[in-house]
Amino acid sequence: MYEQASHAMLNEILMELKPEIGEHRLRHFYTRLGANFYAIHSLFHLLYGERPDFKAHMVNLVETLAVRYMERSPQLRKSDLARERDYNWFLSQKWVGMALYCDRFSDDLKGLRTKLPYLQDLGINLLHIMPILDC
Repeated sequence: MYEQASHAMLNEILMELKPEIGEHRLRHFYTRLGANFYAIHSLFHLLYGERPDFKAHMVNLVETLAVRYMERSPQLRKSDLARERDYNWFLSQKWVGMALYCDRFSDDLKGLRTKLPYLQDLGINLLHIMPILDC
């Protein structure tokens, strides 16, 4: 959705990004950011919009998103593009999901990683891990 205030802020944020971010090929990232920025801005504004440093935090958020996008492996970027073409990918019957408590299944995330081959042998290809953060 196009909304003038958030679009204007996005343009300002993109002009303020760190130079090293601008040196990367981020066309797909910017396309997705532009398509979703109104929702991101609206939700972020609900939480932090009254803070005087709101815009600085928005810049930080967009920079963090861009850096994390740059760190994605080529395989994951290829998967991202495929999922954009097949936007109902999550409805596919090819997905076999499992939810588990990490601390009950393997103590921690490192231990869980060692058990991924076992889960793959069972045919599980989607894992919902709870809880990731201590409450």
